[in-house]
Amino acid sequence: MNSFYNLVLKKSALGLVLLVVVTGFFIAQIPDFQLDASSDSLVLEGDNNLRYYQSIKKDYGSDDFLVISYQVKNNLLDPKQLTHLSNLRKDLRAIEQVKSVTTILDVPLFRSPPLSLADLGSEGVSIDNGNADLALANKEFKSSPLYGDNLVSKDGKTTAILVSLKGNKRFEERRQTRNSMRLKRANNQLSKDELGKLKSIEKQVLKDATAQSDLQAKTIANIRTIIDKYRDNASLFLGGLPMITTDIIGYISSDLIVFSLAVIGLMTLILAIIFKGIRWVLMPIGISITGALMMTGVLAFLGWKVTVISSNFFSLLLVMTLSVTIHLVVRYRELAQNDPDLEYQQLIKNTLEQMLKPCLFTTLTTIAAFGSLLISGIRPVIDFGWMMSIGVTIALVLSFLAFPIIMSFLPKAKVQQFKTELGVTHGLAKFTEKFGNHLLVVLVLFIGAASVGINKLSVENRFIDYFKESTEINQGLTLIDNQLGGTIPLEIIFDDLAEDYWFDEDLRAEVHTVHQYLDGLNETGKVLSIDTLMQILTEANNGQALNGFFLNIIRGQIPDSARKHVLDPYLNEDNGQLRMVIRIRETNKDLKRGELIHKIERYISQDLGFREGSFHLTGMLVLYNNMLQSLFNSQVKTIAVVFAMIFIMFLFVFKSISLSILALIPNTLPSMFILGIMGLLNIPLDLMTITISAIAIGIGVDNAIHYIHRFKAEFQKDQDYLATMYRSHASIGLAMFYTSITVTLGFLILALSNFIPSIYFGVFTAIAMLSALLANLTLLPKLILMVKPKIKTA
Repeated sequence: MNSFYNLVLKKSALGLVLLVVVTGFFIAQIPDFQLDASSDSLVLEGDNNLRYYQSIKKDYGSDDFLVISYQVKNNLLDPKQLTHLSNLRKDLRAIEQVKSVTTILDVPLFRSPPLSLADLGSEGVSIDNGNADLALANKEFKSSPLYGDNLVSKDGKTTAILVSLKGNKRFEERRQTRNSMRLKRANNQLSKDELGKLKSIEKQVLKDATAQSDLQAKTIANIRTIIDKYRDNASLFLGGLPMITTDIIGYISSDLIVFSLAVIGLMTLILAIIFKGIRWVLMPIGISITGALMMTGVLAFLGWKVTVISSNFFSLLLVMTLSVTIHLVVRYRELAQNDPDLEYQQLIKNTLEQMLKPCLFTTLTTIAAFGSLLISGIRPVIDFGWMMSIGVTIALVLSFLAFPIIMSFLPKAKVQQFKTELGVTHGLAKFTEKFGNHLLVVLVLFIGAASVGINKLSVENRFIDYFKESTEINQGLTLIDNQLGGTIPLEIIFDDLAEDYWFDEDLRAEVHTVHQYLDGLNETGKVLSIDTLMQILTEANNGQALNGFFLNIIRGQIPDSARKHVLDPYLNEDNGQLRMVIRIRETNKDLKRGELIHKIERYISQDLGFREGSFHLTGMLVLYNNMLQSLFNSQVKTIAVVFAMIFIMFLFVFKSISLSILALIPNTLPSMFILGIMGLLNIPLDLMTITISAIAIGIGVDNAIHYIHRFKAEFQKDQDYLATMYRSHASIGLAMFYTSITVTLGFLILALSNFIPSIYFGVFTAIAMLSALLANLTLLPKLILMVKPKIKTA
């Protein structure tokens, strides 16, 4: 390594030019950086249910539409209010990307006035057609099996405006091709040429998705502008999956910029307080910013999109790069204080030599921690693992290149004498010596309490809880959930029953039973199926159910304006399917998705006798539940894998089984502590909190490696374990304290986010960092003092 150190220091000008060129290349890619909050990032890649759901969407259309809740104080069907609604609809339809707008004005009415069976084939009754009785329409909207608690609330004061957006046919075809080829790839059915084609298609789909996302964001902005003009006579909220994904991207973008700047500002302040020198502030900050910007450029160059899960990568890399540079700065200052007359370049070289091994090992253990995310099975989590593994590598390389190059261009700093015995770290050393046994007792109690909390962990979180109550998403979802029949869709598809339905009275009765059962569940809102049409026809037939003969006559007479609402979405004679659409009330605090799905499946198969495999539950509820269940399973696998990998690395680093075990024990505590708190507070695991344990372990073991590495070096002086502990606390303990406090305060800034998962991520990661510091400055040295592991002397 001497040749490397000499090259960097003696050829610093060349090194600076090369560093600027490489850095500049990647930073220049940043304009191509992309964010992704689509539904693809919220589902489990390779999920069989996902493939089935995608095939269903081809036949019945997407549920990706916007919903505008329109709430009035008095009468929804007042002529002035209808004019107001009509003008709003007109302006919405004028937007280029809006495909259609459905309101109470244009839907077919069946009881306003009541239509007989003979009238069903005649000109449709609707408010738009001017042939509707508004008094009867008011009653029908509130009580209709089709519109009640769906298009109009039960109190008749809130209605939904459904806005369908134009799609991109080529984009959808490419995405379908990609999905089918991914399935073949998973089954090893693609040739080399086909694998190359798949990569090309995936890149094109990413470009298409970005263009579509930008277009969607502009459309939603236009819709919001129009909505704002109509708030005078109604309370309006925008909802729907496209709006949610657009707003999440907005939150991610805001957090990425605002909190990164806040972290930089806070780190600058902390470094200024700690080191009291411009050089020791600007250099670490500059290196950290450069590293994070480089990684952003790498992501853009590779075409990787940042999702909800990886949205905090920039802040993470800032603090991780800063951690390395702080260790270099602290060691340089220690060496400069111990030998002020040492030649400048030799001083820099000694700093690099003494810190390379511990920093390299800490980087490798951090990579191991993030690498454990690769086994999660969830694409955004896997991508996050890759991103951070590459990012911490960049942080290490950049720090060990930029630090000596920058220092070589600056005059030798005059390091003022400073206390190596920081009050906090010295106090922790004294506490460990005097109260170490008490600490072990507290540790046992702590492990017990954490175990209780871990046993209470769940993944049953509510999507609505991701957003603060002050946000439009939360308010809109709550209103739609409570007043308009629920938000999250669940679908049940029955195979090979469409043709039999019209002739088999027993089958119609069974479908009716299923419909009524679903409608009676506490978790469900509005239920729509072919049975909804049967209820409408029964009302038109004076309360008498129709037999198969009359049903076959009637189904051919239903006008197209009504078919698209009451028949085509729920019965498809081309593929023989019957379809039920159930909207789940997300605001129900007792909602447990997995239990609900199993309960419905058990009722249909066991209580009603439908053969397993003859019906399928699908929809975003099922896909989201599958992803959450996978999160829970992957959490267990992730922690097990990361500890196994880190233990192996400890054996390689310390070359001692006893030291490796001692180093591992304190670093189990932060993840146990975090998971225990989450369980005790009933905070469920989600897409972001699932990564905290890996991060806590990965960064926590950095402290253990730095501490033991310094402990071994200090032990050579007198082979006195207690004295070595005090010296280690007074040297490496300083760097550990400075970096951990900086990281902790940096993550706490995320508590100001509007996105609840980001808040949890920031707070719990900060707690993990602080607990890792305390564990490695109290429990780890106590265990070393107790066991007195054999430490080889030089």
